Amino acid sequence: MASAQGTVGRESELASISAFLDAAGDRATALLIEGEAGIGKSWLWREAVRAAEDRGYRVLTCQPTESEAAIGFGGLIDLLDSWADEIPADLPEPQRWALEAALMRRSSDAAVGHGAVAVALLAVLRQLARAAPTLIAIDDSHWLDVPSREALAFALRRLTSEPITVIVTRRRDRLADVLLEHLLVTRLAVPPMSLGATYQLVHARLGVTLARPVLMRVYETSGGNPLFSLELARALVDRGRVGDVGHLPVPQRLGDLIRSRLEDLPEGTRQVLLLTAAMAAPSVQELQQALGRPVERHLARAELAGVIDSSDGTVRFSHPLMAATVYDAATAAERRMVHRELADAVRDPEERARHLALTSPEPDEALAAALDDASARAASRGATDVAATFAQRALEFTPAGDLEASFRRATAAGAYAMAAGDRARARTLFERALVDAPAGPGRAEALRWLAELSTPLGQGIALCDRALQDAGTDAAVASRIHRTRGAISYFLGDVPAAEHHAGLGVELAERSGDDQVLGMALAELAHWTYCGGGGLRRDLFERAISLDGSAGASSPRSHLAKVVMDNDGHDEARALLTLLLDDTMETGDLHSASTHQFHLAELDLWAGEWTAAIEHAQKSLQLRQHLDQPRAPLYVEAMARACLGDLDHARTLAEAGLAEARRAEDVVFRMQNLHVLGFAELSLGNHEAAQSLLGEATDLMRPRWNREFGDCHVVPDEIEVLVALGELARAEDLAEWMDAVARATQRAWTTATGARCRALVQAARNDLDEADATLERALAAHERLRMPLELGRTLLTRGVVQRRMRRRGVARETLEEALALFEDRGATLWAERARSEIARLGVRSAAQLDLTPVEQRIAQLVAQGCTNREIAASLSLSRKTVEANLSRSYRKLDVRSRAELVARLSVRRGPASAPSAAGP
Repeated sequence: MASAQGTVGRESELASISAFLDAAGDRATALLIEGEAGIGKSWLWREAVRAAEDRGYRVLTCQPTESEAAIGFGGLIDLLDSWADEIPADLPEPQRWALEAALMRRSSDAAVGHGAVAVALLAVLRQLARAAPTLIAIDDSHWLDVPSREALAFALRRLTSEPITVIVTRRRDRLADVLLEHLLVTRLAVPPMSLGATYQLVHARLGVTLARPVLMRVYETSGGNPLFSLELARALVDRGRVGDVGHLPVPQRLGDLIRSRLEDLPEGTRQVLLLTAAMAAPSVQELQQALGRPVERHLARAELAGVIDSSDGTVRFSHPLMAATVYDAATAAERRMVHRELADAVRDPEERARHLALTSPEPDEALAAALDDASARAASRGATDVAATFAQRALEFTPAGDLEASFRRATAAGAYAMAAGDRARARTLFERALVDAPAGPGRAEALRWLAELSTPLGQGIALCDRALQDAGTDAAVASRIHRTRGAISYFLGDVPAAEHHAGLGVELAERSGDDQVLGMALAELAHWTYCGGGGLRRDLFERAISLDGSAGASSPRSHLAKVVMDNDGHDEARALLTLLLDDTMETGDLHSASTHQFHLAELDLWAGEWTAAIEHAQKSLQLRQHLDQPRAPLYVEAMARACLGDLDHARTLAEAGLAEARRAEDVVFRMQNLHVLGFAELSLGNHEAAQSLLGEATDLMRPRWNREFGDCHVVPDEIEVLVALGELARAEDLAEWMDAVARATQRAWTTATGARCRALVQAARNDLDEADATLERALAAHERLRMPLELGRTLLTRGVVQRRMRRRGVARETLEEALALFEDRGATLWAERARSEIARLGVRSAAQLDLTPVEQRIAQLVAQGCTNREIAASLSLSRKTVEANLSRSYRKLDVRSRAELVARLSVRRGPASAPSAAGP
């Protein structure tokens, strides 16, 4: 602690803070100062802020209190208040508007998504950090309001390489702070003060010298807690018992000590203190206006007692425990009365609503209307969680019998809760809305919202059917209900039902005259039509996008991107998804951004870019956690890790995803996670375990989703397992299914993998010539498909068939090409399988020590004038692998350049030196 003579008893902690600030470099780091109440965390925090300022840090500070926890973006206002004028000029307009609205620097009629504020904050912090090392310092972070906490958590998760330093104080009994989850955290536990430091502290603060026996009693009772020690010593001084060794004339608990001191103050002073505790750092003038009489005398008494500090015109408690004790000491009736008085005195609608929300909710339409207004204002600033709270309190103030108002306020609160990502709260509010809801389109919409929130999904079907009865002649509402029912049917695995309801949705949307409703309906019809085997309906998508060009997760553009990627148009889909992701991140639509990240992760998975797939999946999951969304990206990360051979981690993720899918009755997500678990067993050669999992997934898919495989790639894996187990009847049945779908859709994936599966069955029946010919057709289809793992597996299968045909030379070339693909992508288990097959061929003869098939193909493309980038794209290899193969070819052929390589190849093309195309 500090005195006029300097620091007392915290030299070690201050040295740790100095070392932390000096070591902070070009990446985000955090210092967590934690300890019990009254131990001196806030003092150390202030010293850390001062030390940072001395070192040239740009410092953003916030000291929230309990009374400020309900003020939407109150913490953000404090942090950015002095820097708000430095908001980057190039900040996208939606983000600038959102941030200015959140900081109360502009008003808006339209609601601002809280995600837009978070994205804008990220951009601002990056801009500030580029100009100077920046410190974000938050004292008592547990009192930070929810919107500020969510925005900061979003930003800090992404500020990993900027010179951003965070210092947070927290009581030891509080839960871990989500603000620090993804940062490199240094912990500073604040210990009790020593006996000598306690003596110096009491002498410096109170001007008294305690005899050693009295000091020992104070120290032992306080446990070295500085605030507790000061309160004990102050009580002794006040009662004139500084030399009384035998008795401490005060309670021993810190809260009791503070209450004892407050009880010694006059009643009028305690009233002023209660008013102060109920407000958010009021000025002396604001206190006087609220009370309606002068307060200077009462403030002077409280300041003399060490309870408050008003030296700068703002009244603050000397310690947060003081404010909490003052507020807790009042009766519930006294607190409600104070908040009612403040509600009548303050002018800001949101501030008034905060006080109204803490009064007794007696029916009062005027107060309910005031809360409605404040709810809309909070939503317009992006504080949707606060808006939901105000709307919910407005519902509680609504007079009994006013069913229309009750329904309107409950649905408004539910919609705000949905926007804030609080699905459980939204579900409760929509259920409340439906209790006394009048029949009609309004109730139909509430039922539809509840259907979208249903877990398990099957409950949503019944809710949609109820909603359709209420929709009546409102075509737009009925169209939305059919769309919701169609989407639920899809995730339940019933594609024909999804198509049917999407079609009804389009018919109703045509009658509604609402372009956006029609655009969404057309897009979903096109999507479910594709899943039903109807192909890519670009005509429907083009019309849908002309009506609604938005970038949301359910927009026509998003549906198009998903269908294109499932139809093997990976390059086109990646371009579409990248644009959609940029658009939604710019506007702060985090739910939609998470969906686009998820689909990009799927594309990376199929392209064999498994590290990138994991990164995209984790980013998507972060956004979904922020929004309380299901964890669908788990399966992509799990499959990517399985492909890389990290099977334990893959199983853990897939099992968690499978458990969630079973709870939700989500058939699509269930199939995907079963596929991961089955693929892991297949990779290890555990065929019986693999069949149990893969067979369950196929059986879920086939009865209701059997004319297009889309992104469900499980069937080829099951066929491979069935052949290994000798269960050829089911394997052939599934292969015929794949053949039929391939003929109908002409998709590259279905054609390539279906042909491989057919060849596996043919080879198992010893029809090796037919199997080899079928695999030749599979490889031709692979030329239209950028999925290197699938290509490698087809090459591996053909190499085995060729070995069985005793074409050992050709088999070696094919297997080595498969091995190169597996090694290039890091598919360790599949690479080991390829090596095992190569080993079965025996040692290469001297005549075979020549260019490998991969090296030959690369050399031929070099001779055709292709660049390394073009070669990599053509062969589904990385540029690094192309360069490595070229280097080996140079050594083998004793050449030093591409030109020499081409010249040497032209010489080697003669009949005598041409490599053999057939084995011995």
